[in-house]
Amino acid sequence: MANLFNIAALARRTGVAPDTLRKWEQRYGVLRPRRTAGGQRRYTQSDVARVEWLRDRLRDGWRIGEAARVLCVGAGPALDDPAALVDALLEATRSSMPDALESLLDQAFAVLPLETALVDVLSPALRRVGDEWHAGTMSVAQEHALTAKVRSRLDLLLGDARGEVRGISVLACAPGEQHDLGLLMLAVLLRADGWRVEYLGQDTPVAEALRFAERVRAAMLCLSSAREPSLAAIRTGLAGADPSEAALVVGGAAVRPEDAEALGATYRDGDLARAVPRLRRLAHA
Repeated sequence: MANLFNIAALARRTGVAPDTLRKWEQRYGVLRPRRTAGGQRRYTQSDVARVEWLRDRLRDGWRIGEAARVLCVGAGPALDDPAALVDALLEATRSSMPDALESLLDQAFAVLPLETALVDVLSPALRRVGDEWHAGTMSVAQEHALTAKVRSRLDLLLGDARGEVRGISVLACAPGEQHDLGLLMLAVLLRADGWRVEYLGQDTPVAEALRFAERVRAAMLCLSSAREPSLAAIRTGLAGADPSEAALVVGGAAVRPEDAEALGATYRDGDLARAVPRLRRLAHA
């Protein structure tokens, strides 16, 4: 019983008054204390973490109902540490728990800065899920469950209207290329940086991407290729194409710096955290 707290001890640990704790428990169901034989509440260390998470969200300006909904959907511990969120996302994916995935994604985007959520949570979680799928320890359905929910969140973020403070950027996957979540994350970060982003998505003919970038007077055109055949399609599409006013950027798992140089393009590696300032400097060079 040494790890259990009564309500007075919980209040001292968290700075939240006992009356407030009772209200959160009764009205929102965010605490599920054990009961002694005499009916007294006893709380665990997990309850302490949940109260601290709620307390911090209220200090951030959240409404208690909104915070409680995010916390209760997954019915798990409140998390605001990127590594812990990655581990929790993997466990929810392995266990086929879509509600928990929704809750954890809510927490990641609500609590962490956008770049941290993308770079330190979603990117490593997707990479580890992909590794497990390749190793045969996770099913296609489980991997798709996570990627579909991530894509939905990214689409919503990309739809957030912004001005054209930085200019216009066009992003597209190479012909035949279906792997676009990394490019979609870059698009979201560019949007947050003040760019107008025209996201053309998967399997885009190079010639059409070039014409589109010219028509909208884009400052840069980013093409992504995760596989050698799609990189070859970029080579073919650029061969004989008229020079573009937009700065051409290529990246993705299949692209090496020497490939970009041969294409007359700028190379973008997989470092999302540094991608936006690098592209900003390139576009305004």
